[in-house]
Amino acid sequence: MFDRAPTAWVNPVLPKCTECGKENSVKPILGNTKKKTINWLFLLLTQMLGFCTLNQLRYFCKHNKIHRTGAKDRLLYVTYMSLLNQLVPEWFE
Repeated sequence: MFDRAPTAWVNPVLPKCTECGKENSVKPILGNTKKKTINWLFLLLTQMLGFCTLNQLRYFCKHNKIHRTGAKDRLLYVTYMSLLNQLVPEWFE
């Protein structure tokens, strides 16, 4: 894996819209959201971290003291691993 996020994390499958019935249409809107107010746990649990921009992922890495340069798939991978480490630290011992 070489510290790169798999395709399923980078391009997550979207749920079906309950209103119109359209497939792959329910997407989180993070464009104008302040980085400080992003609910990282919710994005982790719904596997929607792939919709974060590169700047949003860098913000997360900066505030968790993680090296934050590199491609989006690498930052996405370390973001997933960091959040999982915070939730279930015994998996990383």
